[in-house]
Amino acid sequence: MTDDLTRSFDQPPASPAAPAVPPAPDPGGSRAPDLRTGLGRLSRGLIIYGIVGLIVACLGLAALAFVNSRIDAAAERVEASVDQLATTLDRTATALHDASTTAQTFTVTIDRTEESVSAAADTIIGVRTSLESLEGVLRTVNILGLTPLGPASDAVGTIADAIEGLDSRLTGIADSLAANQGALDANASSLGQLGDSLEATADRLRSGIVEESLADVNLVILTMLLVLTAWTMVPALGALALGWWLRRNLGRR
Repeated sequence: MTDDLTRSFDQPPASPAAPAVPPAPDPGGSRAPDLRTGLGRLSRGLIIYGIVGLIVACLGLAALAFVNSRIDAAAERVEASVDQLATTLDRTATALHDASTTAQTFTVTIDRTEESVSAAADTIIGVRTSLESLEGVLRTVNILGLTPLGPASDAVGTIADAIEGLDSRLTGIADSLAANQGALDANASSLGQLGDSLEATADRLRSGIVEESLADVNLVILTMLLVLTAWTMVPALGALALGWWLRRNLGRR
């Protein structure tokens, strides 16, 4: 007992350390994403997008060239048609001016005809009065109870009766000619004004206003197509460059 109490305390030897065991993977836990795989997919997507965008831009440039050629052809056809139309308008204006001149000349003829018809009506009135007077004189001739000039007076009376009312008809014709003269004057003026308007239109067509308008439309269309093509090409080039850069850097690493 004494020996047990007086015996020095000896520390028991340490047991060897157990080897470190790696933790078991958590089947339900989340894995860290593979950045290289995602960047590779992104680079391929950007390259594909850039190639498709460049194809679309090339198609836009082809459409731009086609539209430009069609507009140029249409402009040439319009120019030829405008020149032909201007020539037709000039000829029409010349014909209208000739018709206006003819109408003005005819009004002078009608004026003279009206004066002649009115004078003829007055003359007929005088002739009829003279014939009626002659008829009366011939009937008054009496030789020994006989009227040898009776047949002559009858003939003169028949002539006077035949021309009765002719003066009224001639007066009506003169009045109609006067009315027609006014209408012809108005027609001559209208034809002259229409001819002047057609000449002004022909000059305006020859001034190139139609061609300038078509050129403006062509410029607007080309500008819009160029903007759309650039809008497609710039992002496509950027995407293609970025995708190629990513692919090259991923290949180096």
